[in-house]
Amino acid sequence: MRSVVLTVAMALLTSATSTTARADVPVSLGSVGAVERAGLTQDARKNPTGASFGSPVSDDRRLFTLRWRLPWVAVGGATGPSPFSSGFVATGLGLEGLSLVAEPMKNLSAFVPQGQIGEANKIGRLQFGALSYTMGHGSVVDRFTNSPDGLARRFGLLGEINLAGLAAQVAVADVFDASAFVSARMSGRPVMWFLAPDATFQPNEFDVDPRTEVFGIWNIGVGAAGDFSAPGTIGLGHAVIGTVENEAAVLDNQFLKLIAYVDLNGLWTTDGDRTISGAGLHPGARFMWDLVACRVDIDAEANIGGDGYSPRYFDRLYFVERTSTIGGGKPKLVLERPASWGYRARADVSLLKSLTLFGEMRDQRSIQGVAPSNLITTVGATAWLLVAGGAVTATQIGLGDNELFGPGFVVTAEGRVGLVLNIVHVVGRAWEAHLAAGDNPGGFVVERGVSGGLEVNFDLL
Repeated sequence: MRSVVLTVAMALLTSATSTTARADVPVSLGSVGAVERAGLTQDARKNPTGASFGSPVSDDRRLFTLRWRLPWVAVGGATGPSPFSSGFVATGLGLEGLSLVAEPMKNLSAFVPQGQIGEANKIGRLQFGALSYTMGHGSVVDRFTNSPDGLARRFGLLGEINLAGLAAQVAVADVFDASAFVSARMSGRPVMWFLAPDATFQPNEFDVDPRTEVFGIWNIGVGAAGDFSAPGTIGLGHAVIGTVENEAAVLDNQFLKLIAYVDLNGLWTTDGDRTISGAGLHPGARFMWDLVACRVDIDAEANIGGDGYSPRYFDRLYFVERTSTIGGGKPKLVLERPASWGYRARADVSLLKSLTLFGEMRDQRSIQGVAPSNLITTVGATAWLLVAGGAVTATQIGLGDNELFGPGFVVTAEGRVGLVLNIVHVVGRAWEAHLAAGDNPGGFVVERGVSGGLEVNFDLL
């Protein structure tokens, strides 16, 4: 297996370095659109199951959750790009510097909630309405949501089942437009199939049978995701990714996990009569330590891809950028994809399911060096106690080319108070962004804004 991985990596690197990088580098390789991107991605870093509805608790391990955001938001401050209200429509109503804006309404889309029964990686999970999920290790579908802030909400469905030796997941982003995005994944532990077949069908999270840890060391998986009605240059095209996962579970129980993996992905896009394909390799590792009151999660991953490949193609921003990329104005399907390499690392520390501290670094660069630095550093904290909570998240984009707190710096804050039996939440948000401006490469202007609204949040167990 090792020789196969090395051979593939060398082939990708040779292909990447021998191909001339195309000029139309995706805007995601730079800091263009930093303000809009910050609000749409910081909720994901704060809590990956928050969709675009925020997160009432920092640790979302609950058996049942239901969230619904009222479709009207009061906003104030800067009139330029905003992390939170982009895409909302002014109602003409306002009071003392605040104006009321409305979420896009299409076929009663604003009444779509986010609901979940079960938990990720447990015996079963069902998400309905506004989806938020990662497929596998996230190299293909990474913290994806079908309902980003500012777009009409879609009603999707996701189902998954996780047994000790077998797992499966299927998702449809929009049940009324299934071709817009679908994904599926299956994985299993071959050693367990042959040496402990009766343990294969035990629930994944119980860990009562020691054989599941001993014989579950090797996990293989296959998956695919695709948009079969992606906007293109003229008409509709499609984007499809396939993945083969190999994973070694050095330790894997409910208290301690140490997992290493390698994903091999292929991406194919068709725009009219033009088809582009590329491949990428994603080696990574995950560590988890859980002592009930304290939980530590550390993830690290590198990637390298040849011309025509883009890592984490279906990401948090996909349903925004499938029509018009932020800062680029073109559908994501038509952007060229130069050979690139990158990495990401993240650490989370959660205490008593009430306080979480987290940090993340990621970078993605063209191998030919034609794009600016995309080094993105994010740090933050979330807290929730009884009926009140808050979060602060700061992101510096282009760190290396830009100074800390210079151009590309965005900080967002959220506070919420639970009312009516802790079900109706008053949510307030504030943000500040440093936008590049002037002739000085390090010059910037400061934009600030606030917003407020109501959310319904109902959690059990």
